[in-house]
Amino acid sequence: MFKTPITARARKFRNLALVLLTGSAIYGLADRAGACADIGWSPVWRLAAPSYDGVGRAAISPGNDTRINLLLLLRSLKPVGDKGATYPKSDWDTFELGRTFTTWTSLRETYWPHPDKPETPYSSECTPPADAVSTFSSAITADKSVPDSERTALLALRAQVGCGAIEGNPPVSSPSGREYLAYLQAASAFYAGNWDGARSGFAALAHARTPWIVETSAYMPIRIAMRQAVAGAVDQYGNFAGVEKTDHAATAAARTAIAAYLKAWPNGRYAASAQALTRRVLWLEGNVSALAAAYQGLLDSTPADSERTADLAEEIDLKLLGPDARSVAVDKLGGSPLLLAVADLRQMRVIEDTDAMPFPAERLASQQASFAGQADLYTFLQASRAFYAGETPRSLLPLVPDATHAHGFTPLAFSRQILRGMALARAKDPNEAGFWRTLIPNVSPIHQRPLAELGLALSWQGAKRLDLVFAPGSPIEDRTTREILLQTMARPAILRAVAADGTRPAHERDVARFTLLYKDLGRQAYADFIRDKALVPADAATDPLQSFWGESPVSTGLFTRGKASDGFACPALDATVATLAHEPANRRAMLCLGEFWRLNGFDGFSLFTPGKVADTLGHAPDDFPGKPLARDAIYAAVLADRNASREERAYALYRSIMCYAPSGYNGCAGPFLTADEMDKAAAPKPQRKAWYNELKTTFPDSPWAKKLRYYW
Repeated sequence: MFKTPITARARKFRNLALVLLTGSAIYGLADRAGACADIGWSPVWRLAAPSYDGVGRAAISPGNDTRINLLLLLRSLKPVGDKGATYPKSDWDTFELGRTFTTWTSLRETYWPHPDKPETPYSSECTPPADAVSTFSSAITADKSVPDSERTALLALRAQVGCGAIEGNPPVSSPSGREYLAYLQAASAFYAGNWDGARSGFAALAHARTPWIVETSAYMPIRIAMRQAVAGAVDQYGNFAGVEKTDHAATAAARTAIAAYLKAWPNGRYAASAQALTRRVLWLEGNVSALAAAYQGLLDSTPADSERTADLAEEIDLKLLGPDARSVAVDKLGGSPLLLAVADLRQMRVIEDTDAMPFPAERLASQQASFAGQADLYTFLQASRAFYAGETPRSLLPLVPDATHAHGFTPLAFSRQILRGMALARAKDPNEAGFWRTLIPNVSPIHQRPLAELGLALSWQGAKRLDLVFAPGSPIEDRTTREILLQTMARPAILRAVAADGTRPAHERDVARFTLLYKDLGRQAYADFIRDKALVPADAATDPLQSFWGESPVSTGLFTRGKASDGFACPALDATVATLAHEPANRRAMLCLGEFWRLNGFDGFSLFTPGKVADTLGHAPDDFPGKPLARDAIYAAVLADRNASREERAYALYRSIMCYAPSGYNGCAGPFLTADEMDKAAAPKPQRKAWYNELKTTFPDSPWAKKLRYYW
């Protein structure tokens, strides 16, 4: 639920990325997973989840979104199948998750889909709470003792309540109409924060002739007290400062008002709301034990396949296991093995992978009695703690025995098998791949199968058998997993085979084509590029470059129809590459290759980059020889060549300087994974100044010298 704090150094890098954001790629910053982590959460493509990365997996784990862990456990302890579940439509913020990962919102939509709601146009005008307006409208419309003219005036007045002081004095003289008017005046005081005025206004209606007004006026003191309790604990930006900052007298008043309302109307129209506010009172009082008991009672009585369980998971995450989860007195949750398990998993979470496991084995051992009758859950917690603490994998395998031949895995049973697979991988067990192959066909196709496929892909990745991933009949069917491997590790032969395979999805074939041509050029395999260009369809896309998530267009057509020149005279890319194939050191052709790279947006683009965590998908060298050629290296080579022409040298000086416009960072040397890498790639200012001075003094008549004004 909450992002890891960032250092001042990381914050500087984040701010730079925000400034330089173009399209879906970061200018100079490696596109690790399609979006900057400080802009939108991005998953780490691995099975293990020791720290929170903003998303969730179908396997219960410390790093999972806590709400997801809770919901998955609920669907395990009271087993329900996935009948009716379907992947929701992806949007720009979830494309990069594929089907292997999920967000909380996406998971809810998987189990309980809702029709798309039309977008509400933005309006700066105040809009009163729709439910409150509707309830008032229904009540006064049904009350025939209110004259029509007064009803119309009172409905118009209701539209003003909650949007500042109500204006006007409607002509209301009937007894019932005056009660509704008094109600609106009390409601206006409530929204204005005039607690005493609201309280006295509603109290005066205790004996009104209209039953709806009497009951609602008895309920409103609860709302008044709750608002008053937290009013001083919220800053000008809406941030809550914590329960210690609340008004405890107002909290006590809310408890009294709730009891009074439920005694008078145990089955009233606001009874469910009053019960929910009882839990809020317990939260504000810091009564963890009573709050946990209340939640456990609700969880016991709510069907696991009801959307109400998701609402409860969200509330529990916020009120019981929220931002101060590490300070929750976990022993107070002992009466609820479900809540205790979720709290334990959260406390196993680390900030960085290198951090020590913060949850000692002794604490878990002391809780064993709380898990009586829940042996699978308790041994799963034991195995999870042991795995993430780095204990010998062989020691935890007996806790999660092989059950790959079973069918209809609950989320907990599936999580136990995923944990076993990770232990086998860590132990370098020769049967690990066989374990995954047996598991894959027996799990749910919704989120479970893609995660199990990731386990097999990682196993074959470690064994250097990427060919098995793309072999006919491969069990790894998840397109995102396959496309990540195409962009990172696939050797040229695999890319050519996939690009030519008409049985594969068009998008996957496009990714293979683009990756092949991109790396051919970047690794200076010019003869290969000339041959591989034949794989590009005539109608290939030439859209601006972006990441390849989901159905995003793959702009392979740039290699056949991309822009080649805009001032420095260059032929079409075909001619440039043909020259370089025979004369790799031809400086003009190299400058023209740089022009193609610049004019078609390659500076702000990178293929998927897995980062530096070893056990992630795609984290291994590819089989392309050489290192990627960056644009700044082209200019450096021209400047180092005494045989370069005056025009070539002048243009190389100009472009060397323009690499730093306007950020001051080198935009021609990326992609970068860290701020340190970005800093190291930058030429010092004195060097940029020297380039500038040489261009201005040695080549003053060149168009490049005439147009350049700064050296950043």
